[in-house]
Amino acid sequence: MSRAFLSLAFLLTLVSATQPQDVDLTSGAPDPLSANCHKACSELSSAFGSAFHWPSNDNFSIWDAKQQEVHPACRVEPSSATEVSKILDILVGHWCYFSVKGGGHSRNAGDSNSVGGVTVDLDRLADVEVLPHANKARVGGGATTIQVYEALESRNLSFVGGRVGSVGVGGFTLGGGTSPFSNKYGWSLDNVYEYEVVLANSTITTASETHNPDLYFALRGGGNNFGIVTAFTVRTFAQGPVYTSMTTYSANQSSQVLDKVYDLHTNKKLANDKEMGYDLYYTYNSGGDEFILSGMQRYAKPISNPPVFRAVDQIPTLSRSTNVGPMSQAAGGTEALGTTRHLFATLSISPSREFFSEGLRIFEEEVGSIKSVPGLVPNFITYPIQRNAITAMRQRGGNALGIDRDDPLFFHEVILISTAWSNSTDDAAVGKMTENVIGRLNATAQDMGIANRYKYMNYASAEQVSSIFAGYGDENVQKLKQIQRAVDPRGIFTSKGLWRGFVKLI
Repeated sequence: MSRAFLSLAFLLTLVSATQPQDVDLTSGAPDPLSANCHKACSELSSAFGSAFHWPSNDNFSIWDAKQQEVHPACRVEPSSATEVSKILDILVGHWCYFSVKGGGHSRNAGDSNSVGGVTVDLDRLADVEVLPHANKARVGGGATTIQVYEALESRNLSFVGGRVGSVGVGGFTLGGGTSPFSNKYGWSLDNVYEYEVVLANSTITTASETHNPDLYFALRGGGNNFGIVTAFTVRTFAQGPVYTSMTTYSANQSSQVLDKVYDLHTNKKLANDKEMGYDLYYTYNSGGDEFILSGMQRYAKPISNPPVFRAVDQIPTLSRSTNVGPMSQAAGGTEALGTTRHLFATLSISPSREFFSEGLRIFEEEVGSIKSVPGLVPNFITYPIQRNAITAMRQRGGNALGIDRDDPLFFHEVILISTAWSNSTDDAAVGKMTENVIGRLNATAQDMGIANRYKYMNYASAEQVSSIFAGYGDENVQKLKQIQRAVDPRGIFTSKGLWRGFVKLI
């Protein structure tokens, strides 16, 4: 199935004009899989009762409007790994397309809501069990970040979770998992001790450093190419309230802010404060027809105005909002589901103050061409992968990302272009803007000699998915492919198999 962003409008038109299960979305011809999926749905309906849903009586909602607009043949909500195994056995037995939803923060049709196949919704697999005397918790594969934060905070604990509470732990962790706690503990994937996973043949197994270590390696950054993860055993640690502060700045302060943030990211004394995190945002505000520079300070101790931020705090602000409270509060907030369209794209670079300025200028120019798009909220976001996080990537046999091999780099800077908008008629315009920004940023990074091969999987656009694994390095890619073929010889989780969404290895 084509995943090109600019084909999405055609795909959605095709789906709305016909019964989705009666169409081959690649060619528009009658799809023999439609009958297969009808049979699979009928069998699932008999087996799962109230946990099964036909589209006609389903009020299912998902984060991104593009995924909300597509329609599965049916949806099913398993409550255990055994039930996931049974579902997968039925789907493979009937050779029916499917998608798996954890938190549902993907942005492409078919990633976590199936186009004409079966959506396997893991929302009932959200239990969080703190394991006694182990500094570990077992987290269901359908849990969201805020569900885990809240469950652990009742015991004054936390884990390496995301910045946004509604993001699912599953996709977040399998793709990497950058976190406010990463400067101290590493990424989410480096803080998983064991995975419970249902393989393509419906076998339920576990993977850890000592049991199925190859699969364990592959799941640490390999995405959804190896099976359906139904539980994660994650590291927990003592954690009280955290300090957060969001500041905004006037245009004439931008250069000074960039200077201080660059120093915060590159000054070894400052950056080695493992409690510290700082994300920079540059956002177009359509209401005021202006670009606003803002910063999010985080400190993992309940200290107001932490000294590590002293230099940047001396810069006058337009606004400042601060809070000392639990991480669930910092990551909280609600957002209407299924009403807003979203597009991400990403790159990573070596540190460069000059790139900051040039990157924001490029972003301004390209966003300027689509300012009239209703509901437009584009963001240029940047944050570092510090040395402490890179060092943590070598734990327990290492992960698949390949970042730890890039020494002597002090850190990487991850760039995210994140845009929200309202109407499908503007999909192509937003897609073109994003493509132009990323293309120009990549060219600038190449010219400056700071380009990096790594792209963060969870921030990739549809156009970037084919190049994600190339950034992991040839040795890791070949190892991942060998593991994939070993655990999924029929290619169920490949681009030509039954779950074709998200970032495919093969």
